[in-house]
Amino acid sequence: MNSFQAILWSKRRMAVHALASVRSESKLKMGVVGGAAVLLWFGILRGFYWGFSWLQTEGFEAQNTGEAIGLADILMVRLLSVFALALFFMLIFSNVLISFATIYKAKEVRYLMLAPISIRLFFLERFIECVSFSSWASAYLGSPLILAYGMVTDAHWGYFVAAICFYLPYVTIPAAIGSSSTILLIRVFPKLPKVVLFLMSIATLGGFFLFVRKKFNAENLAENTVLDLLLDASSQTQSVFMPSYWASQGVIAASQNQYSDTFFFFFLLLSNALMATWIASELANRFFRQGFSALIGGDKNYERPLNSGPLGFAAKSLYFLKEPYRSLVVKDFKLFWRDPVQWTQFFLFFGIMAVYVAFMGNKSESFQSDSYRSWIASLNSASCALILASLTSRFVYPLVSLEGFRFWILGLAPFTKKQLIWQKYWMSVAMTSPFTVGLTLMTGLSLGVSNLHLAISLYTIALANLSLAGLAIGLGSIYPNFEEDNPARIVSGMGGTLNLLLSIAYISLVIGTQMIILVWSARRGVHQDDLFWKFLAGIMLFNTILSFLAIRLPMKIGLRNLENTEF
Repeated sequence: MNSFQAILWSKRRMAVHALASVRSESKLKMGVVGGAAVLLWFGILRGFYWGFSWLQTEGFEAQNTGEAIGLADILMVRLLSVFALALFFMLIFSNVLISFATIYKAKEVRYLMLAPISIRLFFLERFIECVSFSSWASAYLGSPLILAYGMVTDAHWGYFVAAICFYLPYVTIPAAIGSSSTILLIRVFPKLPKVVLFLMSIATLGGFFLFVRKKFNAENLAENTVLDLLLDASSQTQSVFMPSYWASQGVIAASQNQYSDTFFFFFLLLSNALMATWIASELANRFFRQGFSALIGGDKNYERPLNSGPLGFAAKSLYFLKEPYRSLVVKDFKLFWRDPVQWTQFFLFFGIMAVYVAFMGNKSESFQSDSYRSWIASLNSASCALILASLTSRFVYPLVSLEGFRFWILGLAPFTKKQLIWQKYWMSVAMTSPFTVGLTLMTGLSLGVSNLHLAISLYTIALANLSLAGLAIGLGSIYPNFEEDNPARIVSGMGGTLNLLLSIAYISLVIGTQMIILVWSARRGVHQDDLFWKFLAGIMLFNTILSFLAIRLPMKIGLRNLENTEF
């Protein structure tokens, strides 16, 4: 067994032990997480199956000719290309972040650098781990779409085999691109001040916002151009130079028993995947050592004066907070600022919000009815709440675990663990509320919803800020992982998965009840009806009690767990 095989063998053993450790988890937690995952998968499958069935039986009326254009013939085939292309770019971005944490920041990297193994083999071992981390979620969420398409079109069995065979070489290409980008960026970014990186991120998001707003303006989104817009958007995925085109066309060819085309596209995809991996390994062999050295040694060349720079300004601006809360908040800010993976993903959420706001300003004149506004107001609240759930799951849940082995030091400090977790709770609420409440207010005013709709939406998103932060901090205290310093791995554990699922369940209940009352109000116009106001009061009371329980129970159980934990 050579050194490369030894590393792979150890990783396999670690994975087996990690799976075996699931047996020590709470059966209730395992049941909730497993059941929710299965139900979610079947729900996605059912949704795609219904959508494909509708596309196969319905059509847009063709302009001027009056003939029906079969959407199954036009859009169903292209939809796979759209999905493949979207997955391709998402995997590139996720692999940039994952490769940074896996290749440069993981604890074992410093030990592997001393092992008798070449940089190329070291990179290949890390690269396999990057592909594994980045592709499992896309396989889980994308398999219902592939399966639903095959079921609706009565595809040949070779279609399903081809989909499995094409997946690995397809996800390898964006992983290689993302890893190569990380290696090249690390050679440049450690030499740049973080303020410059911050301004570059703001400029990138601003340019992306302007592009999206110009591309999808109100004229392009008018009803009489919907079909043209769909066809134009989907045609952008038909480039013969894109791996997404090779994968989608190869799988579709298998569904039509055209196996010569399937083998052609498969080997085209496989050869490019191998070439991309080789190029990434050569870049690692050329630039990894210099980038790794600059990354771990760049911040130790000089000492910063106390309370200087952006973090110093933030510390001074929090003068109104009492100690020890002020020092704890400043500490959390510093930990966040010093981890590029954290604040890079934070800016990603800003990009999502920018796209969302860009679309909100585009309204067709035919969509000005009260019923339409009610649906949009509810969907607007749901979108803001889902963004909030993503923020709390990714950034708030790991806060307690990131204290790590330093947690015993906090136990010696002159404050209680109760003060500690409530400090993290209110800091999280203060950080997320301005974005989500402001986004709800801005989009509500842009849509021109009624005062009642706007008030209910703001109240709902305010409750969601309080509740989802309580769930994240509480569950993060119930299931802390003090041995891990990588937030992505903390979130991907059973506790993080449970937090995300419970957050989605909470959002479904709260937004579902809001949708009922808003649609009732718009369709019947019963604002002066006593039954309506009683029903509204009952829903608001239900949401308030549910939110109180979502905050109180996890925080109480989490505090009890931390107080009983030995460090």
